[in-house]
Amino acid sequence: MASSIIVSQWLSDRVLPRAIKAQQMKPFVLKAVLFVVILAILIGSIDFYFILTKEGIANHERTELILTHFYQAIPSSLLINGTACGIRFYQEHADIQRIHSQLQQNFLESQVKFLQDQVNPHFMFNVLNHIHILMKKNVEMADYLLLKFSDILRYQLYECNQPLVLLTRELQYLQDFIAIEKMRWGNELDVSCSWNQSSKDLYIAPLMLICFVENAFKHVNRLPNQKGSIELSCVEEEGKLQFNISNSYQDYPQLASTGHSGIGLENVKKRLELQYENNYSLTIHKLDNSFTIQLTIDLNS
Repeated sequence: MASSIIVSQWLSDRVLPRAIKAQQMKPFVLKAVLFVVILAILIGSIDFYFILTKEGIANHERTELILTHFYQAIPSSLLINGTACGIRFYQEHADIQRIHSQLQQNFLESQVKFLQDQVNPHFMFNVLNHIHILMKKNVEMADYLLLKFSDILRYQLYECNQPLVLLTRELQYLQDFIAIEKMRWGNELDVSCSWNQSSKDLYIAPLMLICFVENAFKHVNRLPNQKGSIELSCVEEEGKLQFNISNSYQDYPQLASTGHSGIGLENVKKRLELQYENNYSLTIHKLDNSFTIQLTIDLNS
């Protein structure tokens, strides 16, 4: 019995994990067959000894008895080794899945961090410069803009460290961002927004929507003597978020190399696939004079 435990434990604890890590399962199968034979011999060793030492049995009968007991020991050997290896394989598979999930989560967090780093410097420089100008013209408006900007920084720096944030907080962050941009561009842009959230306890991955909003303001059409326009609609019903944003657009030669499909947008696509897999849909329409993004996310998943 002790020998059976030793053999099966060696196969499951030493040989199997090495084979899984090295991805060499075929050699493991051959080794497993060898271990089954060894264990079958060990299981039937007492019977072998009894048959070999008992008197009154012919030699050909001894051989038949030994072979019979050997064959009878094989199912027991298979059961012992199979059970031990099955349990070990399940444990190894669970460990691999856990490591894979951790790596996936780390990648997702790095994508979020990359997006944060991408949004902050560009936006920060423009807002601070605008506040500097307003301090000389309209102190009250500069104070209002500074408060909104501090709320945005607080959200980005402290609240976005979690895998998920309240949808209410994410939408408030977008509204603060849009309020600042509307103030910066003044009469150069017509901005229309509609917000509707029916559930207050839903969560979303942080900074998932800001790239679409930032790109709309960044690439909106601003021809001389012509206003640009941005339309945004964000509706949540029964856990499903429908986010649409559209801006007037002209494919200027100087913008042809950047466009809306820059690295920020590609990052969001990757994050959507990692975070929501088959529970979202993203559609992008680029026409001669408009650029539209339609995003649907099932936040119940």
